[in-house]
Order: sequence, then C-alpha cells, then structure tokens
Amino acid sequence: MKFLTIIITLLLISLCSYARSIEDIQASGEIVIALYNDFPPYSYIEDGEAKGIDVEIGKHIAESLNVKPKWYFTDSGEDMDGDLRNVVWKGNPVHKTRADVMLRIPYDYNYMRETDVSTGALRTDMVVIKSPYHAEKWVIVTHKDILPTVNTLGVFAYNTIGVELDTLPDKHLSMNTGGLLRKNVKRYANFQDAVKDFKAGKIDALAGLKSQLEFLLDYNNNQDKYYMTNEVLGIKSIWDIGLATRTDARELSYHIDDVITKLYENNTLQKIFDSYHVTYSKPISYGP
Repeated sequence: MKFLTIIITLLLISLCSYARSIEDIQASGEIVIALYNDFPPYSYIEDGEAKGIDVEIGKHIAESLNVKPKWYFTDSGEDMDGDLRNVVWKGNPVHKTRADVMLRIPYDYNYMRETDVSTGALRTDMVVIKSPYHAEKWVIVTHKDILPTVNTLGVFAYNTIGVELDTLPDKHLSMNTGGLLRKNVKRYANFQDAVKDFKAGKIDALAGLKSQLEFLLDYNNNQDKYYMTNEVLGIKSIWDIGLATRTDARELSYHIDDVITKLYENNTLQKIFDSYHVTYSKPISYGP
C-alpha cells in the first residue's frame, strides 16, 4: 500500500508539472499569492485596490524576493482539501491558474495528519503548510444592553444569534441541546450581511471570527456597546493560521518561513494587525 501511494503521488506530481523555483519566480518578476476573496480584514478589494492583513504580509513576501505580488483572489470551496488542490498544487480546473503560495490556511496538526481513507496517504500530501502567523478564534459578540454577558449557550433559546452558513458555530449552535436553539440561529451566506443586521438591531448576537468581528464592528472603539466572549462554548475555539506551498516548493516554503519569523520578531505582524484595528495573537504553536 505504501509503495502504491508513492507511485500515485509521483504520477500526480508529474501530471501537474513542477512548482516554480525561487529562480523562476525572480526571473518572471512576480510571485502569485492566493488570497480569499471578499474576506475582510484579511483580503478584500476597496476602490479597485487589494487591501487587508494578508495583502500586507504578501507584500513583504514579494519584497523579500525582489519581485511584485500578483494577487490571485479565490472563493472558498466546499472544504480545505479542494481549496489547496485547486489553488496550490493542481491549479484551477477552469482557468488553470496556480498560486506559488496561499495565505490564511489552518495550521492544525490534526488536519495535517489526516489520511485519505482509500489510499492511506496524507490528505495534505501535495502541499506544505507552514509559517503560522496568527492565532484565530471563534467568539460571540452581543449588544450589551440586551445580553451583557454569555455564560451559557442556553441564552439563545430566547435571543437571536447570527452565523455564517456552514461554519463550525452554525453547526454547533444549530445542533446544541438537541436543536433547541435552532429557531433563533439566523444563518447568512455572507457574514457581512449578518453584521449589518446586528448593527441595525435585527439580531441580538453574532458568532464568528474574532478578527472579523473586531474589524467589521470597529469593536475596540465600541466596547461600551458590545460584549465579546473569549470563546464559543463547546467547540475548539482557537487555532493557528499559516501558509501553504506545493510539496515540491520546499526552498520557497523555507524562505517564506524565514520572512514570517522576521515579521514576528521585529513586531511587523503586530503593526499590520494594529493598522486594521484587530488584536494580534501570537500563534499557539510558538509556545508560551
């Protein structure tokens, strides 16, 4: 089985050609950096210009190679496996574009060790996930005058809460206590629409990414109006985010790893997050 897995992997690599080397990237004058589309504060377009935390990090990566960044904005697919396959190691099935590096990838040991049921190969066998640069969180935000605190999810048997469709908070809250809360869980295809309804007072609370809620609500300047929890009770609420390259782009992944380490050590990451009014959290994989 191991021999078969190796053969399959080699065939896939040969069919998908090779990753661009650092020399190839420098010769072309640009590095293709994949970012999630319409995902503030990490990556979004404003007045025709790419903006966001990941955009700033991408600029530093490009500068370290003395090339320009070429942004490859992509929508999220059904799962992370599909995103990595279609963006990093195989390429888009329609326009064939393939990124040299993709940002905002879960740096999660359990995910990186998951194996394919049919082949036994690692699900991330064709990519390298490295360079954690931030610890992300699921949290809940409420209107203080309606819910000054949240000690139990049971409060949402009586109060409404907005979530993004098919996220972990959506599934958790919808199934909690045998579905008792489901009637008050308002599901949105676009989380920014949930934020708009929350601001307008149409829903009592939101469950989402801490970074998004801080940015979209300007939370640090509105703590008199809003209450934020430290977690979403009952689920894994904190994890690192990092970057992904193809497995055969090891030299590039090591180079980027050094860039991210320097950005952390000289407090540039802190400054980038501060500029978007988002609290920077040291990756948990860095240790205490």
